[in-house]
Amino acid sequence: MNLTAGHAQELADSAISPDVARDRGVYSAQSRDELPEDARYLVDNHGNKVLPALVYPMEHPDGSKTWQLKPQPGSVTNEEGQQPKYIGPTKQNNPIKLPVLRQANSDVVLIVEGTKQGLSVLTHSPEDWSIYGIAGIHSWMNNGDPTEHLSVVDGKKVVVVPDADAKTNVRVYDGAQELGEACRSFGAKSVRYLRVPGVQEKDGIDDALARLASDDKRAASLRNWVSNAATTPANLSKPELNRMRADLRRQEELARVKKESGDRQVIDIEEDQLEVVVRLVSVLREQRGGETVFERGDRLVLVRRSGSGELRAEEMKRGVLQDELLQNFNPIKISDKDGVKCVLFPSALLGVVSNRCREFPTLTGITRSPVVRRDGTVVTTNGYDEQTGLMLDLTEDVVGIEVPEHPSDVDIAEARLLILDLVAMDGEDGYDGFPFQSTADQTHLVASMLTILLKPAVGCSPLFLLNGIQPGVGKGEAVDFVHRVTLGAEPTVTTASTSDAEMDKRLTALLLEGESTVVLDEVQDKQGRNRLVAPSINAFVTSEVYGGRKLGESEALRLPNHATVFGLGNNVQTPADLARRVLAIRLNSDRSDLENRNNFKYDLRTWVSKHRAEILRALLVLVRAWYDRGEPAAPKPFGFASFGEWQRVIGGILHLGGFEDFLGNVMEVRESADNEAVENREHVEWLAHHFGAKKFSASDVLAKARAEGEDSPAPYNHDFSDLTPKNLSTFYGQNPRWFGDLRIKSAGKVTGGRNAFRVERLGALDEDDDAPDDVLRPAAGVGSGEVIKYTDHKGFTKSVARVAGDMHGVTIAEMGGSSQ
Repeated sequence: MNLTAGHAQELADSAISPDVARDRGVYSAQSRDELPEDARYLVDNHGNKVLPALVYPMEHPDGSKTWQLKPQPGSVTNEEGQQPKYIGPTKQNNPIKLPVLRQANSDVVLIVEGTKQGLSVLTHSPEDWSIYGIAGIHSWMNNGDPTEHLSVVDGKKVVVVPDADAKTNVRVYDGAQELGEACRSFGAKSVRYLRVPGVQEKDGIDDALARLASDDKRAASLRNWVSNAATTPANLSKPELNRMRADLRRQEELARVKKESGDRQVIDIEEDQLEVVVRLVSVLREQRGGETVFERGDRLVLVRRSGSGELRAEEMKRGVLQDELLQNFNPIKISDKDGVKCVLFPSALLGVVSNRCREFPTLTGITRSPVVRRDGTVVTTNGYDEQTGLMLDLTEDVVGIEVPEHPSDVDIAEARLLILDLVAMDGEDGYDGFPFQSTADQTHLVASMLTILLKPAVGCSPLFLLNGIQPGVGKGEAVDFVHRVTLGAEPTVTTASTSDAEMDKRLTALLLEGESTVVLDEVQDKQGRNRLVAPSINAFVTSEVYGGRKLGESEALRLPNHATVFGLGNNVQTPADLARRVLAIRLNSDRSDLENRNNFKYDLRTWVSKHRAEILRALLVLVRAWYDRGEPAAPKPFGFASFGEWQRVIGGILHLGGFEDFLGNVMEVRESADNEAVENREHVEWLAHHFGAKKFSASDVLAKARAEGEDSPAPYNHDFSDLTPKNLSTFYGQNPRWFGDLRIKSAGKVTGGRNAFRVERLGALDEDDDAPDDVLRPAAGVGSGEVIKYTDHKGFTKSVARVAGDMHGVTIAEMGGSSQ
């Protein structure tokens, strides 16, 4: 026999005798040429792994040839992703319909499903039985019509032998019944069904015969089974059949939906809800996480391009989340009434998926500049950087900028000259340039560019305040230059708000979108009031995680803050509480033709767009050199509170690069920034002049101011025309501090129940006071605020003004000594 040992054993295990196998021409094909001619494509498509294949040659009643073969298990995968166990000819090459196993003169005809089952029945059936085979329970059909080969059953007693799963698979049950009906239509005298006496669902008649001990018992049992054939393929009640057919319809509908869904996964949303959520989150994270879907501020966000072509992060509200999930899933419901129905994900389910946002990568921001990590490595490729949490969206001209790992002194010098050439001060080398007030201001513009590149490495950074001493000095051009170099685009400018709540919402909105910078324009309004007097600004520039509120919502957010802040204005009077958070870039000139200058060495907008990669490389050369040389420290004239790491890194890079006077204007700006104390002192002196030591109400003050006119000095950052008795009274109650030797003190009530106040002069007693121990007493010749603290006999701490004779020169407080 031309069979491998394995194939011979396989046939023997199915109770097929060697003689029957030989007579039917069964063989093992061990090469491509030994396969049926129209089966050789299997080797062409899948290689020799299909061999050796077990081949079953076949012949139909009309003499036409066909075949079936069994390749090596798992060696063939069809277009549906299935691995068929048996393979036969295509529809164009005489497919298997009703091959003849034995034709005899008896009126008994067996039609057996399954190739090995047919050969097993042939081995143990009487010689006068006619045996025919079918490859599958519906393979006897031609495009929905019975094959003409069924004419062989005319006048015969037909016994259909389906697979044993006719009792569990309604498709087999119904297919067997349909075959019986077809046989009757071709003149069969009777049709019955052999019920395979198997104990396992998948047992075929060959398995049942193989379990018997001898050929004699097999032959006798087969005769007995045929004689006891039933009128139906299995013993199933009508309700059972209806249920099985409904299940089958659902399975077929499900198969159709899966096929139509393509790469999308079909998911039954009414299965175990936890498992559904876990699956949705898992697939969404695998397919989109770190590419378009992220966590930001305890919310799911989607990164996609805006109409202007820039990447933006937007909160994945339920409609957006629905759309993203539908890209990966086809949600369905399955019911007895409606079968398989495609639906949308319910709102509650979307909410639970959103609540699992922390299972996704965290997005700290989106940047169009290369990024420097905390270890000094430079990222110049697009996509999400896990170490910094930033999404890089670089233009093609800067992708992959090559920065030397170990820059030389020559590299540093060339980089410095290129940068200084672009940020040249007005009049240098005879060219027009930026009218920086000092070298420090020039250096600070370079610092702002380095800060954008190094924000993940330095953390919090001060607000860069471009302060024009007069209009037309080029604040907008300067900030535009910084953004075109670092981010390759114009800045997104937003007007500074007079409302802290509104400012907070604007800052939050920019962070939610992933902006790298915040540019606030008109920080000083036309009335001279500074719009940076806002707690939200103070918190923003000193927080790596910003707690803000989204526009239209009350829920607080916690957002990673990698934004560098710029402020623009003319003659900006920096509030005292913001002065320590500001780095000034002052632009000032006494030229009368500032707005008409045209003798520039470069047209920066045009030049930068063509040479951006070159400029960025120069900046990054300085960065790499500093890290490569061990992060050398720069001279530190003072500690920049809240920005220590920023001062260390940026200052070190600038110093190594030869940029001078870093932080050189900070103290000057701070000294001139305490306008609050100056203006409030003027207001309190005005009150003392008009009211002396008498009580007054806020209404009295406003009446006096109206009578006096525009020369009346209002409290800092206020205008009398905007004040009401209520908010002025609130201001007095919240500002009990000393301004020099004067302060405003609550003094009970006046007529009408209004709050009363009095100007108190350091050392002067109230008319109704009994000079308690803790009253500040006059200190002749001593600077205001110099007090002595002591503990009285009851253990309470008291404070009194230092009493001394006439004194001249600096005070103890001014000398930095203790006041105790």
